[in-house]
Amino acid sequence: MEQQLEKNQEVLITIKKIGINGEGIGYYKRQAVFVDGVIPPEEVVVKITELHRGYAVGDVVRIKKKAFYRVRPFCKHYETCGGCQLQHVAYEEQLRLKEDMLKQAFERYTTLDFNKVTFLSHTPVVKPRNYRHKSQMPVRNTSSGLVTGLYKKRSNELVDVMSCPVQNETINRTNQAVLEICDEHDIYAFDPKEMRGLLRYIVTRISSSTQEIQVTLVVTIFNHALKTAAKQILELPGVVSVAISKNHDAKNHEIFGDTFEILAGKETVIESIGNVKYALNPKAFFQINPEEAEKMYHYVSTLFDLKKEQTLLDLYTGSGAMALYYASSFKHVYGVDISASSIHSANANKKLNQIENVSFYEGDAFDVVKALYEKNLSFDVCVFDPPRTGLDDRLMDLLMRKPIKKLIYVSCNPSTLAKNIKVLSRKYHVRSVMPFDMFPQTSHIESVVLLELK
Repeated sequence: MEQQLEKNQEVLITIKKIGINGEGIGYYKRQAVFVDGVIPPEEVVVKITELHRGYAVGDVVRIKKKAFYRVRPFCKHYETCGGCQLQHVAYEEQLRLKEDMLKQAFERYTTLDFNKVTFLSHTPVVKPRNYRHKSQMPVRNTSSGLVTGLYKKRSNELVDVMSCPVQNETINRTNQAVLEICDEHDIYAFDPKEMRGLLRYIVTRISSSTQEIQVTLVVTIFNHALKTAAKQILELPGVVSVAISKNHDAKNHEIFGDTFEILAGKETVIESIGNVKYALNPKAFFQINPEEAEKMYHYVSTLFDLKKEQTLLDLYTGSGAMALYYASSFKHVYGVDISASSIHSANANKKLNQIENVSFYEGDAFDVVKALYEKNLSFDVCVFDPPRTGLDDRLMDLLMRKPIKKLIYVSCNPSTLAKNIKVLSRKYHVRSVMPFDMFPQTSHIESVVLLELK
């Protein structure tokens, strides 16, 4: 097809929908144009900056016709920081746009009859700001000392962010105090260009139930100044745990190193959802929005048939959050995760809550489930919350060959969710899709899909 657009060309387009990364999508002579910072149904003049096969990318020159629900972003860093994508949209409209995004993914990747699938609506969150109970902030050196930041969208450029308004306010205060202590002890940020420095990230978690704070310094190597600084950090209000994790590989994009070491205080902080407690070490995965997670967990429990004793299979169990939360509703629960540290945490949480009817297994989901089938075990319900990449083909094939009556798919990626549903719908009815706004002000959307065996 002949190229319709040219680089640096200015065109007038109408924004029709929101993309999965929060960008506005419009069309010029049927060619898709992706533009950050705009929303439907705005009319915008766009300067084309990138040309790709089948689509183009552009920057806003001016907004000719603004949307009614466009609002002023509440964060001063919003235009430069890549952390949030939808602060310029009124909150109620954010929910509607995310629901549209979810439906569009199903329309694009599946052949479902939408008259037979119930698409439910969000319930607004109580706190659309200051909801994040964990921060992972890179640091850099400045002439006035250390600062935290977040990376600019599609860039390695760090934007200085000393206080993030979607993070818990106590986390923001704690991070600033930690920076001051590190400055006092000459603990400098690692500079990848110069290959010098010590500190890479500050990771801070606060429990929504106990208000305990856990601080982890991700560093290149151990330095004795860290131990002195850790004792001082432990004296900050609410801090009960200070650790380090060594990540010396400058090309490694993972935040944590392979292990962690407690320098001061306790190894874990206690979090809870409902009546279940979770002991979280520095590397333990846990929902960053516990209040919304509890709503989601409760909703999932309403999808169970509790009229008879049943068994539950929980894949990608992490620290055992869902497996332990639902244990009282099932005869037995089997939790599976590929991470050894996650399974270690899950077993510790099982012991903490004195729950006996849950068994945890370390390994690839397909390999473990296949082995459990070979032991003649069967399951009535399977719940899974996979990474953004979704389910792998082998596991889906196993679920098709050895079907479970009811599947509950928790997803954070509409595209991979819909692609997986296309396969699973050959064997399962898709009954309902329920969104949850786990990450307000961003384009991310969590959803729960109920599938029942045909």
